Amino acid sequence: MYEPINEGAIVDLGNVIIAHWLTNTSPENFHTINYNAIPEVPNAMESLRIICDKFSGNITVAYNATNVAEQKIQAWLMTHSFFERTGISPDRVIRSTTGRDKTQYINQETLTNRGTTIVVDDRLEVLNFFVEKVKNLFLFHPQQSEVEEFNHTETLSHVIVVHDWINVISSI
Repeated sequence: MYEPINEGAIVDLGNVIIAHWLTNTSPENFHTINYNAIPEVPNAMESLRIICDKFSGNITVAYNATNVAEQKIQAWLMTHSFFERTGISPDRVIRSTTGRDKTQYINQETLTNRGTTIVVDDRLEVLNFFVEKVKNLFLFHPQQSEVEEFNHTETLSHVIVVHDWINVISSI
């Protein structure tokens, strides 16, 4: 008997998969750095493979980027063998067209995701859009300044703060 997929994930890219915080990447030097040399977040690829398998491929990487960054991101994904290592289909890596509001990807009827039950992002502002829409919200390796800025929204009380992928995997 066929059973529909009831679980899925939306995962951010920057500082969740690509470890910008481990380099000196900044808007000022973005055009001159070797973007492909930016390391992956420790255990990200293996953890994404676990989630992809657990949710039968129902995982979407949704990120916000400029046109210039988009080209560098696509090259980074290829250089790091992202699709082969994670099992995530290329059509499930999507540049968000709505900025930090990524809730358009949770609808079960869309081609990009259905039954979203977890979201992993490094921005409290992004997770705020998912409060009361998605059951498990993971704030990944948060920046203290951003947490302080958005703490008034009470979003922090709706998220699980994690500092690495091992914490995410052990929570799902």
